[in-house]
Amino acid sequence: MTPSCTIIFEPFGRRVTVPAGTTLFQAALSRGILLRSDCGEKGTCGKCLVIVDHPDHLSPRTKQEQKLLKKKEADHRLSCQAIVLKGPLQVTIPENLVVGNEVFGKTGIQGKFPIDPVVHRFILTAAEIKAAEGKDTLSQAEKICRAVAAKFFRKIRFNNRFSLAQLSDPGMYDKDLTVVFEEDAGVIAVQKGLHPTGLGIAFDIGTTTIAAYLCDMADGTILTAKAMVNPQRRYGEDVISRIAAAGKNPAHLTAQQQLAAGAMNHLIEACLEEVGKNLDAIDRITMVGNTTMQHIIAGFNPHTLGIAPYLPVLQNGLVTTGADLGLHIPQTVPVYIFPVISGFLGGDILAACLGDRSHTRKETTLIIDIGTNGELMLCTGTTTWATSCATGPALEGAQISNGMRAATGAVSRVWVDKDVIAHETINNAPAAGICGSGVIDILAAMRKTGITREDGTFDPKKNGVTCDDTGVGRAFTLPGTDIRFLLKDVRQVQLAKAALFVGIELLLDRAGVKEVDRTILTGAFGAKFDWKNARDIGMLPGDICKNKMIAAENLAGTGAVMALLNKTHQKKIQKLSRQVHFLDLASEPGFVDRFSAATRFPSLDLRQP
Repeated sequence: MTPSCTIIFEPFGRRVTVPAGTTLFQAALSRGILLRSDCGEKGTCGKCLVIVDHPDHLSPRTKQEQKLLKKKEADHRLSCQAIVLKGPLQVTIPENLVVGNEVFGKTGIQGKFPIDPVVHRFILTAAEIKAAEGKDTLSQAEKICRAVAAKFFRKIRFNNRFSLAQLSDPGMYDKDLTVVFEEDAGVIAVQKGLHPTGLGIAFDIGTTTIAAYLCDMADGTILTAKAMVNPQRRYGEDVISRIAAAGKNPAHLTAQQQLAAGAMNHLIEACLEEVGKNLDAIDRITMVGNTTMQHIIAGFNPHTLGIAPYLPVLQNGLVTTGADLGLHIPQTVPVYIFPVISGFLGGDILAACLGDRSHTRKETTLIIDIGTNGELMLCTGTTTWATSCATGPALEGAQISNGMRAATGAVSRVWVDKDVIAHETINNAPAAGICGSGVIDILAAMRKTGITREDGTFDPKKNGVTCDDTGVGRAFTLPGTDIRFLLKDVRQVQLAKAALFVGIELLLDRAGVKEVDRTILTGAFGAKFDWKNARDIGMLPGDICKNKMIAAENLAGTGAVMALLNKTHQKKIQKLSRQVHFLDLASEPGFVDRFSAATRFPSLDLRQP
């Protein structure tokens, strides 16, 4: 019989009993404590570090731990690698390594949008239903169809068992009723009482963050918005890790789908509670995300997205129901998942295009959506081009030694003030790590002060640079903090910024575009960074920065709302998805040479502030 082991997790004071053979990471998860795992529990990122009181109660350090923790005391362990052998055990988790639900951004969409709904609510009094029968002998369903036709001049039909079962309830007989009708599916619900206002929810399912926008379907107003961290992050910070996990074990696909559905259920409840409505008020849902996120929430194994030629299971939009996805809403509520363009160009970039109406403008517009993947869309006024860049999560702070998401304590802005590098953190809290916008800023500041050279190496003579035994600069410490930016962090950013830079250049070349009138910066991270600093480190070509540079916090969410409220937009985006010219960067002649050259930093006049 496997012995049980008792563990106390601090600073939460949560006690858990697990069987021997469980990793500390899994033990924490079983008690609702989600640790960082940018690498998907492979032991390569070091972000799930914990401190234990009895190291001898755990399995010996693995090779990965020996590599990452060689300068740490024996009580420091990676929770994903440390296996519990016996108890009791007290585990202390550093505050900055716990994944909370604090989210900045994603909920800034407000206002009212034009409506042309696909779902309608028809309210009928008991007298109106009775009058519709006349002298004929009609079924309940037929009476309701006739009453709707008489009062609203609309023809409806009953197509599914669920709504008929609701109608058969004795409590519905001879009562005022609300009939919820979807143009394609027919009557999807019958509710007792008069409830004229239906609600809809648009979801933006990001790799890092999930956002929900609750809308009034009758007048097009966004009533409230909520966001939280995507709990799938335990399977890795980027989509590649999550694809690999699902492909390796189907149970991981199920777990990831359920984690996302659980997060959406939480957001649904929070939104409804704020406006004082219940689940029966929800009439429709739309969802956008990158191709991997959309596959996982639909329950499609995304393994083909991880192998050439990186093809999705489905490109067209998908209509399903909340019940099919594990959402705690009435089972016939229709859910529309956006179409995708390719394996790494999903519904989110199409939604961003819709949100800006880029495809309808005469001006040339370049949309740059940077999250854990870089997605580019170019609308010329006559044609639409798109490509994806393997930027990886480094530009969001992941894969960076002291990187973290945008949360309290994250260094979010860095600048040079009279040759001194200064910084600020989110909520002015003590510096706990550095998020994506801070990563770009700190590199720009290090370039401007000469700390980092064009090839990415450090000048060992500069203040704040730490060298190894051979005199090679290995790290720079941000003044006034314990945040160190390592040489390997610079290398990660060099790869990411080169991918984006070359992607933009090749996209413009193939489309024959010499000048961009408007550049839209969007995405969870894209709208927040300083584009001038991005230009200075060679992340954005200088030519596109000469005209309009527009930061749009969440165009994907805007597009999801527009399609939720207006069926015309849904039809347009479906059509556009089939007309986009897709550019595969890896197959473009000269890509490798251009990428290699773009890893270098541009020359700067270091005399300029």
